[in-house]
Amino acid sequence: MMAVVEVEIRGDVALITLARPDKLNAINDEMLDGLYEAVDTLGRSESIGAAVLTGRGRAFSAGGDIKAMEAMDEPAFADTISRYMRVSTAFRACPKPIIAAIHGYALAGGFELALMCDVRFAATGTQFGLPDTPLGLSPTSGMTWLLPRVVGLGRAMYLTLDAESIDAEEAERIGFVNRVTEPESLLAEAEAFAHRIASYPRVGVAWTKIGFHRALDGQFDAATRSEEEGELACFRSPDTRQRFREFLDRKRR
Repeated sequence: MMAVVEVEIRGDVALITLARPDKLNAINDEMLDGLYEAVDTLGRSESIGAAVLTGRGRAFSAGGDIKAMEAMDEPAFADTISRYMRVSTAFRACPKPIIAAIHGYALAGGFELALMCDVRFAATGTQFGLPDTPLGLSPTSGMTWLLPRVVGLGRAMYLTLDAESIDAEEAERIGFVNRVTEPESLLAEAEAFAHRIASYPRVGVAWTKIGFHRALDGQFDAATRSEEEGELACFRSPDTRQRFREFLDRKRR
């Protein structure tokens, strides 16, 4: 059986590919388990500094596998939803930035997967949407926490309740997408960004991600304490000290 999540190591970057192209990368339990394993391994890797998540074929992901869901009883459905939550938690806990390279469609669960990522690149022509509400479903994957923090509460409610698609340019305008590219350059630009991040001292990158998430969780005083802890950890890192010396050497030339 072919893996529905493929991982390719490209130097210091992991390329994670959703690989059910005949189903527009519809998300099933096997894909959720594969994503969890990939991100968990990424977090523990010493050689990988960042990852790119993309989809094979015509779509990033058209969402959850409704055909599979319709055949489930309640315990099976509950198990699937628990898998979504586990994947979302793993993305957030991973100290390595994950960049989404999105094309075609990012709908429902595919939209949620994109939202889990730290940075989002999208190709022109991409359609984003949350068609779950007309089906009688509510948000999952931590979306009620994440989406308002990315686009604001009003837009998050509107996108979820309206259930209409928006294009890549609108997604960029509202702050959901960070960069829009031509389709033929999407993966190359996302990978170049990931390689640039991976070239930085890992401790600083990790504490940047940790710091932002901790700040979103807590109050200002807690955020400043976390920043202090992170900056001291960075200062103690030999990689950071080496970068200081390299910077000063360049300035002296």
